[in-house]
Amino acid sequence: MSSRKKNKRKELKRQVEMINEKLYPALENTAKGRLYGYMNSRGDFLIQPIYTNAYDFNNKGLAVVQYGEKFGIINKRGEYVVKPIYDNINDFKENRAIFSLNNNMGVFNEKGNIINNKDYDYISDYNEKRAIIGSQTVDEGYRYGYLYFDGTEEIQPIYLDVGKFKNSIALIKVRNGEYRLINLYEQVINTYNYNYVSQYGEGLMVFGNSQDGPLGYIDIGGQVVIPPKFKQAEAFKDGVAVVSEADSFGGPYGVINKKGEYIYQPIFNDIKNIGEDRLALGMGIGEGDIKLRNIYAIGDTSGKVLTDFIYRYVGEYKDGLAYASDETNTFFIDNSGNKVTDLPSVSGSGELSVKNGLIYANIDNSPYYLDKSGNVVHKPSDIIKLDDKYSILIQKYKPNINYLIYYPKVQGLDDENVEAEINNRLRRFSYFIPEDEKGNQKNTPITEDDILDYDYYGDFSIKYFEKNLLGLEIEGYYYPVKAAHGMPIKKTPIIDLKTGKFYTLSDLFMGGVNWVGELNNIIKDRIDNDKQYDYVFKEQFKGINPDQGFYIDDNNLYIYFQPYEIGPYSAGFITFKIPFSEIQGMINKNGDFYKALRS
Repeated sequence: MSSRKKNKRKELKRQVEMINEKLYPALENTAKGRLYGYMNSRGDFLIQPIYTNAYDFNNKGLAVVQYGEKFGIINKRGEYVVKPIYDNINDFKENRAIFSLNNNMGVFNEKGNIINNKDYDYISDYNEKRAIIGSQTVDEGYRYGYLYFDGTEEIQPIYLDVGKFKNSIALIKVRNGEYRLINLYEQVINTYNYNYVSQYGEGLMVFGNSQDGPLGYIDIGGQVVIPPKFKQAEAFKDGVAVVSEADSFGGPYGVINKKGEYIYQPIFNDIKNIGEDRLALGMGIGEGDIKLRNIYAIGDTSGKVLTDFIYRYVGEYKDGLAYASDETNTFFIDNSGNKVTDLPSVSGSGELSVKNGLIYANIDNSPYYLDKSGNVVHKPSDIIKLDDKYSILIQKYKPNINYLIYYPKVQGLDDENVEAEINNRLRRFSYFIPEDEKGNQKNTPITEDDILDYDYYGDFSIKYFEKNLLGLEIEGYYYPVKAAHGMPIKKTPIIDLKTGKFYTLSDLFMGGVNWVGELNNIIKDRIDNDKQYDYVFKEQFKGINPDQGFYIDDNNLYIYFQPYEIGPYSAGFITFKIPFSEIQGMINKNGDFYKALRS
């Protein structure tokens, strides 16, 4: 047999093995960012990490991936079955993946073929072989219906609201004051003339004259089973429902059975139905009357508390196992709520699950894999190699379960003192110190025992690197507990690794020229004339600041503003791209910054 035939047969055998092998999406930290590839059960990458995000393969050997900002679908050879041109593709559910493209939504089947014959404004993931569809009308707003498993429109989008099918039954809102239960064929089981009906589950529905309560429960026949007295009421699951009689969003909460009897009195700060007849019962911790954090015990649906209040986080049960975290570790618990000793326990807080024989750990925002004995199969490297000389070590700072920062430490500089000074500044850049009501920074050290009234997560990425010039993006997210939303934070230091200098915007320009005024004019012109900036609050733009946020690439300067600074929160960091060619006459070509950029 010729060597060519042998090689061809060998390659064919390798491809067959790859198709049959279990592949796992796995993360690597690289100079281009946090990238995903696919590894085998031994931790070897068979598809190299080039994706921004990656999901599990379905039973037909296809997986949704994100490449850059776009989504596509690949096979186990890493070949695109669906090119990455989509704005979003959801993970496969019931062998269907929902996509969006140019504000329209559609459906891929398990082979990566589009099966819907018309576009919709909204499509939910599939459930019981049906997906909720929504179409926006000119006069009446959104109307909803259902898409069947083959992509055909089973029930036209004509209803004010529809719910997911549960055991072949769904609750729909026909008009204000009229709700119906229907079967899979749109046959009406019953009609309910109340102002509010919701949360169908196990033959009962929440109802009331107002969504704000009081709320009770009716059965399929429309009979009142539990009279209205609750301000908040969830669907029944495993024979119980979580309810609250208090006006406050924070409870207290209790649990009732289908007779309306409390099996857990309404004394809890939080209750989660975590499946398989188990509940996570949360008691508030912290100072003051309003408890911002919870500590959980495990209870069953008969009203028996199975554990002490010892868990800070608890996941849902699957096949008799759930994950739980205390102040320092995450581990599996059994259906008695006890720690499983023959499965791994890991340092940090997050999620654990069993995935195709391996343990998947997403701990402190870092996903990795273990075997069932706790040996690491794959974990992203803490060292990001920039070139043969420079690298960045990922450092972790977590003084409290609700405060986590990853910050950069540069390595490989010729001068140890310069390296130390750079790293001291980067560490200070990365730390977050909250302010009190008067705007003063709280400089009290954070300890493990503190009950923080906020969450903070910080990380960084490499924005630019060329020879001795390093641009970083240091990001953070500050979220006060029970706030409507958090506040993102961004800093973008640009560092000369040879001299240790942190460049400012002024370092790019010649002295004696009004570069501030010229940049202001360019930005104002963009705001006034470029439609992509229609959302900017024109009157709030007063010009750039001396410490204005900026970053660069080889050909452009980018000026950005913090949320709320010149636009709505939803706009994020409003950024203006200014080509160097547009400001060429003001740039100091003999300055260290420009020389480092062009070296």
